Amino acid sequence: MIRSLAVVVAAFVVMEPVTYLAHRFVFHGPGLFLHRSHHRRWSAPRPDDGWVEANDVFPVIFAGVTMMAFALGFNVETWSVLLPVCIGVTMYGVAYAFVHDVYIHGRLGPRRANARLDRLAVAHSLHHRFGGEPYGMLLPIVPTALRERARQRIGTVPRP
Repeated sequence: MIRSLAVVVAAFVVMEPVTYLAHRFVFHGPGLFLHRSHHRRWSAPRPDDGWVEANDVFPVIFAGVTMMAFALGFNVETWSVLLPVCIGVTMYGVAYAFVHDVYIHGRLGPRRANARLDRLAVAHSLHHRFGGEPYGMLLPIVPTALRERARQRIGTVPRP
């Protein structure tokens, strides 16, 4: 039981660098044709923008891979370690969806201010505004040079 809990926690923690790498090298690489819809929608929205964007394909793919891994973990005893891994990955996905889609982008309605989550929103807004770092979501690393560039261009930028 303790081993499984440790694997759940480890999987959750490892998902932040995995997310960073996917966002940096897939979303802003070969997957940009899908991800561009997200940047356009939140920086220059159009009246005909629906509730769904092309970028939403990514979480559907990730959820599908996780469901297949769950099925493998449930049905093949030697792969049972996949169960706690998938639980950690799913927990990260839920946290990511809440922070990114619900809180930052308000896809389920207006948000209430929360100091901790506002720090993540500021970091994410820098990504949308300047198109580069930070690529992480729950633990974004905003380079000092970017923070200074933002300060020069848009005024005071809270420290994420």
